[in-house]
Amino acid sequence: MTVSYERSIFRTGEYVSAFRPDDRGNPFRVIYGRKRADVLRLAEAALGDNAAAQVLDIGGGMGRIAVPLAARYPVHLSDISQAMLDLARQAATEAKVPADALTTSVVDASQPLPFADASFDLITCLDLLVHLPDPQAAVRELYRILKPGGTLIIDATNSVPLWVFCYPRYVGKRPARWVGTLRHGGVLPEWANIVHHMRRATFLGWLRAAGVEVEGERRYGMIPALPKWFLAIGRKPE
Repeated sequence: MTVSYERSIFRTGEYVSAFRPDDRGNPFRVIYGRKRADVLRLAEAALGDNAAAQVLDIGGGMGRIAVPLAARYPVHLSDISQAMLDLARQAATEAKVPADALTTSVVDASQPLPFADASFDLITCLDLLVHLPDPQAAVRELYRILKPGGTLIIDATNSVPLWVFCYPRYVGKRPARWVGTLRHGGVLPEWANIVHHMRRATFLGWLRAAGVEVEGERRYGMIPALPKWFLAIGRKPE
């Protein structure tokens, strides 16, 4: 029997056990690692030596992006799950990040964000849009709180599901499960009511409609023509 999850799983500590990007058994571990390394490089290139730059990692969970960046810049990490934020705090302590360099707050990104206009020089938003009921509204909110001249690094998961064939362990062996996953745009059947992948054109269209100038893109997948993730590097005009 397939368990169907409700969106509340992201708020409770339950999702901690489901989201393990660095586990050796995770079929996406290698491309998760590439994406993370690229985002950290892109973020540092955007911020340079500006040690006073204000950074927001929204939906950043256990701090895989926020904690390394907090070694150089003031970072605010927000997530819907306090359990995830507790893991981030633990990681920051282990990495000897200064206590005042990383602040955290519980934020539901499906709602208007509790930050003032033009608050941040850099915003990272990874593996979040697919979990939101209105991702386009979230993109508009990110644009609102980004400073003019600021950088947005954001991703989305590809709803053209051919990439699934590159990762058979992701789906398993049951034919019905394959059919359901392909039918739902690469989303496993148990997640189909709360996770929604998207086409690249839709993703980029939302960014441009909000006012973001897309200055670069990355793709992540075993075959570049069949990416699992799209990453966009955008800028708010000054």
